[in-house]
Amino acid sequence: MTGSLPEIGRENWQQSASPLVDPAQWTAVIPAAGRGSRLGFHRPKILYPVAGRPILDWLLDFLLPNCSALVFVLSPDGVSDVVGELEARIPGRFKIVTQETPTGMGDAVALALPAVETPHVAIVWGDQVALRRTSVEACLRLQQGPLSPDLTCPTVWRDRPYIHFERDASGSITALKQSREGDCMPERGESDTGFFCFRTAVLIRLLSELRASPRPTGNGTGEFNLLPVIPLAARQGVVLTPPLMRVEETVGINSPEDAAAVEEFLRRTHACDEC
Repeated sequence: MTGSLPEIGRENWQQSASPLVDPAQWTAVIPAAGRGSRLGFHRPKILYPVAGRPILDWLLDFLLPNCSALVFVLSPDGVSDVVGELEARIPGRFKIVTQETPTGMGDAVALALPAVETPHVAIVWGDQVALRRTSVEACLRLQQGPLSPDLTCPTVWRDRPYIHFERDASGSITALKQSREGDCMPERGESDTGFFCFRTAVLIRLLSELRASPRPTGNGTGEFNLLPVIPLAARQGVVLTPPLMRVEETVGINSPEDAAAVEEFLRRTHACDEC
């Protein structure tokens, strides 16, 4: 966090949050252009079954109660499959944007933003199946809360991280390291959770500034990614990084082993959230 902001944790986050989520303030953007080839699946990955349900249904569990609209970013060959499933579940509640080529998550989000009409936007990767509704709602309430952050980005500490945020002595995020871009990574690091809450106008500005920067794309992938806007946001405004999620919530589904690892967690926590 930046400056003199209060330390936010699991015990006190409500003090800096709005009483309830206002869905009218929120649109969810779901980059979901990936196919399920690494999973041995012939359909878009967002339709891959985990714990007896498609990933899509797990996402809808926490997005539908909290967001007035959903924008899915899909590959051209995935549109027909996913649209059919969405029409059966949430007719009139979604929009579709196509990403013609996989040029990065920053590009995917930028394509979706013209379809966002709310003051806040929640971004969730299309394979973040294990996020709990209670965790998501806490982040949305913090973003709506009296601290008026530009960005709420929950983080977790994990071994052998793919992502690591570096901080200065005051605790502000100063830099981002990414394993996939060839950066030297620590043995244990502070990572994102695949879930991000932005002021919509701020995100539009940050992506524009990043695209105009001397190094807008990754050194290793050549992709225009979303995560580099986080240290940029931290330098310019208020960024909250509450440690509200368990690391098990943040496992993306990239292999059958990933799916198996989260199935018990999903069944157990989903049953608790429904109580």
